[in-house]
Amino acid sequence: MVAINITLGVSWTVLSFGFFVICRYLVQPLTFIRHSPKTHRTKSNPYFQTCFTCADDHQWERLNLLISWLHSLITGVAVIYSFWAYSPDIYQDLVNHITLVTYLTCALSYGYFWYDLCDIISNRRGSEMLELLLHHILTIIFFSFNIFRVLNIGYQMFALIAEVNSIFLHARKLFQLYHIPRDNVFVRLNMFLNILTFFLCRLCMLFFVTIFVYHDRYRVGDINYIYVMYVLLPGVWIINPILFYRVLRTDFLKRYKSKKLLS
Repeated sequence: MVAINITLGVSWTVLSFGFFVICRYLVQPLTFIRHSPKTHRTKSNPYFQTCFTCADDHQWERLNLLISWLHSLITGVAVIYSFWAYSPDIYQDLVNHITLVTYLTCALSYGYFWYDLCDIISNRRGSEMLELLLHHILTIIFFSFNIFRVLNIGYQMFALIAEVNSIFLHARKLFQLYHIPRDNVFVRLNMFLNILTFFLCRLCMLFFVTIFVYHDRYRVGDINYIYVMYVLLPGVWIINPILFYRVLRTDFLKRYKSKKLLS
């Protein structure tokens, strides 16, 4: 029987970081598929030059999104399995619920966000970097509370439901970067699944998490409650509806308006 403790969490986080570094080099050849010399964009110098720094901005976008998609796929499958396998226990006590699978899933995702933070710092600068940096730092702080205290794992798994949507959200951007036509059947199917899972796995999840955290305010821990309710959730409540509208407008509303004008 494996003991679930902070040592396991830190060890799995380090292994996760290494896993995504290895995946980075394994998927790198995929960044050259359907790559046109016209799309080559030499990046402005990032603030930090590391082994993660890519010379071609377009290639880096593909590489970063491929790893993000892989993380979303692994985490999304693990989350769906966990809510199926550990139901109803996981729903009944989101604070004290913990199993080896759910804890390792959280630690895996924690390691990924550290990896992606290093990747972004090594390849971005300016306002775009600061926006992504803020998102990742807020997420890492939230994960740190749970991984190190071995508590609120149910809440973290609930938050990771968003990764189910990220499978389709990242695929949407990958279709664009690989110049797949919008009328392709897989692109159109992905558009529908993206907007559906965005509503269910991000907006609905956010609504229920807000209610549940308030209900468990005396059990989640004072610092955790203050951080989640007054820092993390307000930020996510601002970002997600805006992103949802942008996706809806680009993939559906604009398309509907253009068809209406042509008819």
